[in-house]
Amino acid sequence: MPRLARASALVIESDADYRLVIAACVESAGVQVQAVAAVSEGLRRLQAGNFELVIWGVPLRDPRRGHIVAQFHEEAEVPLILIDESYEEARESFEAGADQVLPKPFVPGALVGAVKAALRGPGPESLIPLASRIEVGEVVFDSGARTITHGQHSLTLAKREWELLSFLLARPNQWFPTEELVKQAWAGTHNSVEQLRTYVARMRRKLEPLELPFEIASKQGRGYCLVYEAIGTGKP
Repeated sequence: MPRLARASALVIESDADYRLVIAACVESAGVQVQAVAAVSEGLRRLQAGNFELVIWGVPLRDPRRGHIVAQFHEEAEVPLILIDESYEEARESFEAGADQVLPKPFVPGALVGAVKAALRGPGPESLIPLASRIEVGEVVFDSGARTITHGQHSLTLAKREWELLSFLLARPNQWFPTEELVKQAWAGTHNSVEQLRTYVARMRRKLEPLELPFEIASKQGRGYCLVYEAIGTGKP
């Protein structure tokens, strides 16, 4: 039986760190990805290639959003997902023709689910599985087993550790005040600032042997940040 061709998605995101994370999430859903930084290059790729999906990371309060969404639809009648820093302007995006709008920062699982919904065929089941395994460069994240693998090294995180890391991975190079991080990463729980510090210290010890392209940084007065080095750029 011949193998089904993989769906292809075009990702447009000016921020290199976000572009890497978005592409990894989309690829984890079994979709081939071409990722570019500029809208102009995205439109050129859309004209030249065959894509089943477009994902655009909208810059903060970009006044061109409606015009650009219309351009995307002129070039190809495919689903369009926006990841929008100005989420309060989602109505304008929907009116212009966006199929789905996610807030930025986004939750990786929500993006994978949005991709699944956008590429769902006419039948009751999607050809795109909701994957729990994401590869970023040589690093493999398996949310089902809560494991991280880099080369020959692997580790398992506790549930709260995994929730914290997942939250920070979706928001690379962003600082979060300590109390705010507790509320957002562990919403609906009763964890404390002291517990956060304990978890972070334990995670640092676990992650260090893997020599990963990111680290959990902390700074008095600013809180915590997952400092991510974009693979292949050498730039933090």
